[in-house]
Amino acid sequence: MRNFIDILLSEIKPKPKRASIAVVINILSTLLLYLVFMVGLGQLLPRILFIDLNDWMFPGIVGFISAIIAFNLALQDSFHTSRETGLIDQIHSSPLLTYQIYMLKSLVYLLKSFGHLFLSSIVLIIVSGVHVGFFNLLAFWLYFLVGLLFINQFGLIVGIVATNFKVRSEFIIIFVSVIFMACGVIMPSVQYPGILGQIIHYCPVTILIEGGRDILVYNTLGKFYMIYLLLFSILSYFAAFLTFKQWISR
Repeated sequence: MRNFIDILLSEIKPKPKRASIAVVINILSTLLLYLVFMVGLGQLLPRILFIDLNDWMFPGIVGFISAIIAFNLALQDSFHTSRETGLIDQIHSSPLLTYQIYMLKSLVYLLKSFGHLFLSSIVLIIVSGVHVGFFNLLAFWLYFLVGLLFINQFGLIVGIVATNFKVRSEFIIIFVSVIFMACGVIMPSVQYPGILGQIIHYCPVTILIEGGRDILVYNTLGKFYMIYLLLFSILSYFAAFLTFKQWISR
């Protein structure tokens, strides 16, 4: 247990240069999306039930940025591990068991993802002037913490599969970003027509973003959203663990 905690603390200890770059990217991305969605396209976006645009877009912008970063963290880690054979050897020689190593990785991903969620939220509150109740914001963060768990697992699985098929990570990030953008970031999924609309409506990322919007804008959260997200996160964790276990055993 002590080895686990020591390694966890060493992994999450910020490296000044890398942490500074991550903070700058987060702030610039938040500001850019704010300018595009709330200022540049402000007159074109739907006024859903006469809700203020700042309130409506807050969960979308914060959710999109934190989800993409959470996905990319696990994706890039998989790519890096696959290209550095010494890292696989370190995993095999580690005093920790495989499930402990994976739990450690997942915690690192989740803590870093939450850091970006927190930072993006604070930046947007400052620049937009939106008024968010403390307990609503806390509930929003806790809800998103569950969602970021499955996004981390999804990123790791995609990273392993893409490595095996030799697909570049840049292409994956662009493709996934487009998909995530359609998942309730700008307009509600119920406005998408046909079968595509149904698929998007039940996409886990849509549930995450629209559930977060319900918490911040409507001060409520349907039981279906929480149960769906929790079950999906648990299942994705075990699926990603089995994928990881099989991958490093080769």
